[in-house]
Formats: sequence, C-alpha cells, structure tokens
Amino acid sequence: MTASDDMLARVRTRGDRALARTKLAPGATFDEVVRAVEDAVGIRIRVIAETDTATWGTLTGFLVSFPDRREGTIHVRAADARVYREFAASHELGHLLDDAHCCGAVHERSSVSPHTNPDLDTAQVEAELVAEHVAHAIARLMYASPRVAELSW
Repeated sequence: MTASDDMLARVRTRGDRALARTKLAPGATFDEVVRAVEDAVGIRIRVIAETDTATWGTLTGFLVSFPDRREGTIHVRAADARVYREFAASHELGHLLDDAHCCGAVHERSSVSPHTNPDLDTAQVEAELVAEHVAHAIARLMYASPRVAELSW
C-alpha cells in the first residue's frame, strides 16, 4: 500500500465517521442537513449567500466558526446555482463535522484545491479531502433517492 492509498483510506474513514454523526437518511433536504450538523456539533449555523464576491477568485465558500459563541456562518456565492451553493456549504459542514480548525478567521487554505496549493501540509490536504468526501456523501443523500427524483418530474 502506498502513502497515497493510506491517505485515501484515512480520508474515507474520517469522512464516513463525520457523516455518521449526523444520522441523516436518504432524501434529506439541505435545511435538514444543516439542522443535523447543528445537532451533531452543538452550534447554530447560518448559510449566507453573498452577493459581493468580486474579490473571491476561485473561492466557492468559506466557514467562520465562533466556538465560544456556539455559532458559525458559512458564506457561499449568491450567483451560483442553488445545488452548487449547497455543495459548497456541505463541504464547509464537512469541516465542522471532522475537525476544529476554524477559529473565527477565514483560512486561505480553503480557497484553492488541495491538489494545486503547494502551501498545504499533509494534514491540511487530508482535512480538505475529508470535507469534500462529506460533501459528496451529503449530495448522494439529498439527490440519489426516489423522493428527489419524483420531485423533478
């Protein structure tokens, strides 16, 4: 097994453990996902669609967490399609479920892909990949059920 294989196995394990904290079922709505994460991590979460994102570059969303106030905000681009905003927010929810790296400040490490940012160390790359794993798992729960398919008819 290579170091890359080891990391991928750790990412999957951490991501699955993080998502399991929510006790979500297939067909959950995005609001239900946010409430489940709030319950799992014990903080109030607001998702804010930002209209002034001209300086964001490739950033699709970011998390600001205030553990002392038991609250956090996730900021996404209002101009993005709803499903894309929800996916970006789900990535940030993955960080909340997995680790406690946020401390009330925007972390630049979230602004670029972990594959293209040479400034990220291995632990940071893993944290980004775990959050992405969680976001994909949330998307499968939300959109891969008969209930959601029927709503699109």
